[in-house]
Amino acid sequence: MCQAKIVNVGVDTLVLNAFYLDERGKPCKCEIDPTLRSQLDEWKRAAQEVHEESPTTLMFNGAVLHMSPNGAGQGQWPWMLKTKDITLYISGGHWNGIAAVRFSSQYLWSCQGILDAMMSGQTFLDDLFKQEVYLQVSSVDLCVDVAGWEDVERLDRIQNFISRSRKRMVRDESEWVDEVKSREYSVGFQRTGYDFSRGKHGSSSLSCRMYDKSREIKQSGKEWFLDLWHTHGWSEEDGCVWRVEFSFKREVLHELQQENMSHEVMFWGIEDAYELPERLPVLWAYATGQVDSGSDGVPDGWLRCVLPNGDKNRSRWPTHPVWQLIQAAFIDPMEVPPQFGKIVRKRWEEHNIDKGIEAVMGYLTSLAAWAGGELAEDGVDLSVVLHWLAMRGDAYLERVKRDFSVEVQRKRLKFGLQSA
Repeated sequence: MCQAKIVNVGVDTLVLNAFYLDERGKPCKCEIDPTLRSQLDEWKRAAQEVHEESPTTLMFNGAVLHMSPNGAGQGQWPWMLKTKDITLYISGGHWNGIAAVRFSSQYLWSCQGILDAMMSGQTFLDDLFKQEVYLQVSSVDLCVDVAGWEDVERLDRIQNFISRSRKRMVRDESEWVDEVKSREYSVGFQRTGYDFSRGKHGSSSLSCRMYDKSREIKQSGKEWFLDLWHTHGWSEEDGCVWRVEFSFKREVLHELQQENMSHEVMFWGIEDAYELPERLPVLWAYATGQVDSGSDGVPDGWLRCVLPNGDKNRSRWPTHPVWQLIQAAFIDPMEVPPQFGKIVRKRWEEHNIDKGIEAVMGYLTSLAAWAGGELAEDGVDLSVVLHWLAMRGDAYLERVKRDFSVEVQRKRLKFGLQSA
């Protein structure tokens, strides 16, 4: 009997493209307003003068966007602005899109749903460009967190994973027969993850990552996932949690098609961002396979975890029982608890404080070692080092003409923290 259980389901990464609309309400190519262009250039010059991100007057979710000294995308995006919640790329309008916005994982999980995040982005971009913009899905990562997957570390990425080249939800599969590339990762003798990707000339229009999320959290500091798992029935006794995550790029999103039992096309491609929330189950089934197999009764899905049974036709091998749980995860997705954003923010702040203390203590012990004298005596107290640092630190700030309080407020602005 399978003891594994799903402890989290959702969207971990989302990138939206923004377009101007023509008089018919259709996306169109158009250069950005000259006044906005001039303001963006001014902010960018300010950032280049100080060689670091510089604050602007733009705000998202209560945090000030900071302009980067450099753009992105080999000139496609001359202006790049950031907060802890989003990264905003703006084009001059020579390309089809005028902007792209990437929502951080932290922000997405703090929202009640993906629609809330998109609507916040819509409001912000409409205000920035002084008109309603069209939002298109550029890329999206869907994930499922699984606890109690006992044999996951013993799976063979070649033997236990198969990809079906012919998918029933795509109109033309001739372009999608590329060999699936895979890798595995280990720490010592312990398996920690797998990668699977497909694409032409090194690009990956569709890819999958499977990895030990419990181990990754210790490095990334995203402890709020522990709180989320707990609300969905996880406990430490369930052991480590593995994540299965699929990344969909524009090529796949554009070609995606679903047919009904009569082979009539129900929809073709995901373009409008507001179609995405209701299409998540279809995207997930496209990647992992349908719970009840394909329309021909043979298991489908781009990637499937199987159990070998000796049949020469690998497509008929039975689906791993845990993968069956994974396949059904988006049929009835889990909700984020109310006010979970406060927990995410608290965990994020605690993590950064801990990392800051760790860094400061490392620097202080090094300073004491270099300074020598009473600071390096056996049994020296931390307060002695801090007293010495206060005097030397004040002298340094006076020499470089900087004010400690002003620097603190500047950093709070940069980190998206409310003023004290």
